[in-house]
Amino acid sequence: MKALFLLALIALIAATVGAAYASADTAQVIGRVVSTQGTWCDQLHNKCEANDSPIVGQMYAVQANSKLVRVGEVSGRETIVIRSRWGVPVTFDCSNPRELGCQNSLNLSPLIPAEPRQNVYTSFFDAVAQLASDQPKVYDSLRQGILRTRGPGSMLTDGVVQLRDGGLRFENVLAKYGTGDFLLELCPLSGAGEPACPPQPAPLKYSWDPAHPAPFPAAGIQPGLYRLYLCEDRQGSVERIPFFADLLIAAEPHYAQLSADYQHVLDATRDWDSSDPTAPAMRRAYLYELARR
Repeated sequence: MKALFLLALIALIAATVGAAYASADTAQVIGRVVSTQGTWCDQLHNKCEANDSPIVGQMYAVQANSKLVRVGEVSGRETIVIRSRWGVPVTFDCSNPRELGCQNSLNLSPLIPAEPRQNVYTSFFDAVAQLASDQPKVYDSLRQGILRTRGPGSMLTDGVVQLRDGGLRFENVLAKYGTGDFLLELCPLSGAGEPACPPQPAPLKYSWDPAHPAPFPAAGIQPGLYRLYLCEDRQGSVERIPFFADLLIAAEPHYAQLSADYQHVLDATRDWDSSDPTAPAMRRAYLYELARR
């Protein structure tokens, strides 16, 4: 009985944490957390006592009425970086006299511009907020993905891929690679964002030449979300490398608009990557939301 109670308690805590990240009213979200130093809590959702589970972390949805406070051991050097809905990162530093040691909840007014206007960033944030609201488990999975170690496989690039009679166009997906032969496996993604791959990898050998890109075979491929894995042959045993790209495969007439919308967001946020570890996951969330159109 005690074990069952503990399992139920853990499940309840996990559900509460996920809801806090994803269920915010999309109209009230004014920013997303980029990074934190120290432990932070939002009194909008919690009592925020010292023994509370920390729930304010990367990609947390900050609302206009959020009350962000420090909890646990306090050094006075805590910081939290929040990117506003209008695309501007704002650092709240408890050592800054402006924050008065963060003794009270943060004044979030710096996140809101004097004349709020719709732009590519607000459209991007609103789309991500919609996905988080409608599919909280998918969003939380993307958020957790930020913590994964990045490596050579991460050179694969997410994006919208055109489906033609001759196959798939991978120019953008493999743009960071030079000429070479690759073992690539394409697995469809479920509505929950989980790849439906066979138990054993079944990649196709693909010769990539950026100067003369050949189409990737697309037999049986239908428009939708897919995960592209890079595989390796290790002494006769083929294995998936734990780095991948998520692709929205689309055919005309939908491809042109979906590709243009994603490219617009990519161009606007590409510079974020050097200092914002959440940017790739946010764009991936946007890609998932595009797939629901």
